[in-house]
Amino acid sequence: MCDSIIEQIKNGVGISDPNLLSYIAKFHGFVYISDGISEKSSIESFVTSSDILIKQMKSGNTPFSTTVKADANTEIATRTMHLISGTQNEKYCGVNNAFQVSGTEYNLILIVPQSTTWEIIKSYCSWYPLVWLGMLLLISFMSRILIGKAIEPVEVTIRSQKRFIAAASHELKAPLSVIQANAETLCIDQADTASQKKQKVVLDECGRMSALIQSMLRLASSDAGSWKMSMKETDVDSLLIEAWEAFQESARNKNIRLELNIEEHYPKFTGDKEHIGMVLGILIDNAVSYSMPHLSVEMGAEVQQKQIVLFITDHGVGISNSEKEKVFERFYRADPSRNSKEHFGLGLCIAKEIVQLHQGIITLEDTPGGGCTFKVKLPIKNAKR
Repeated sequence: MCDSIIEQIKNGVGISDPNLLSYIAKFHGFVYISDGISEKSSIESFVTSSDILIKQMKSGNTPFSTTVKADANTEIATRTMHLISGTQNEKYCGVNNAFQVSGTEYNLILIVPQSTTWEIIKSYCSWYPLVWLGMLLLISFMSRILIGKAIEPVEVTIRSQKRFIAAASHELKAPLSVIQANAETLCIDQADTASQKKQKVVLDECGRMSALIQSMLRLASSDAGSWKMSMKETDVDSLLIEAWEAFQESARNKNIRLELNIEEHYPKFTGDKEHIGMVLGILIDNAVSYSMPHLSVEMGAEVQQKQIVLFITDHGVGISNSEKEKVFERFYRADPSRNSKEHFGLGLCIAKEIVQLHQGIITLEDTPGGGCTFKVKLPIKNAKR
């Protein structure tokens, strides 16, 4: 502030010019200036009289006082700075400046209220948070644009891959059906045992490929959002019985008992019976495949709060804790003991997709004594017994 006034005087502004003290008025300060002939002072706005404050400065009786000697280029002789206490213990900063311009001696006294830390914080609080908020919004907006641009090629590639898988799976169905049909005919006509064995291998592999294509088509439909569920009221007991009958023979061929536990009454739930049956089929097929001979696989259902819980329990080799979440990923198969040629690592992924479309969840737990227990939890809405 002192330098501003001195600079104006050096540029020819007289002390009587009204603009000389306008800068000080913005800071609610008090200024007195004299050139030895005339003098000028601003209007007082302090609690303590300016005469009292100036008297303290001139007497040197202030809590803090220091004198600075300036170089000759500024033509400033001395500048003494003070911290002043008012009559009500309010604090002020004061400067007593003696300087010379063009041979004229000037005396400048400037006093301003000393701001407390809280006042400084309040003065910035009105706009400082707004600046940060604006910067945060700008950064978020720019980040969203840049990230969108960065991942756009990845999203395009993923969409292209999904379309390719769907198209390829669909196109493979027709030639595979032809191969399978002709292989079945050859099996009937050929009498040579060795040839029949080879042709059986062809049929088995055709069956595996057909199952893989169907699984890929289901997942492609799920990715495209075109997998529609036919939601109707469904009987739990009939659903379980049909799944049990469908797999009883294959379980018996592997010397595994497929046990069905049914309660007397179940509430109906709203769902797609065919697709929930597919989920049960995937879980039973896995359980039978990975169970030890002469053991059992249990299936059934129970009511928990507002849920129907379908469960399939096997007594096989089990799944480690580190792999429990991964088994629901596409094409993931656990340790080599569970890697069967009959499975591609898509069944549990398909089951999870179907259950999620029913607003349900599928979980995996350890069976006491070894093995796995899969539970399918489906919500019951307006349940009727």
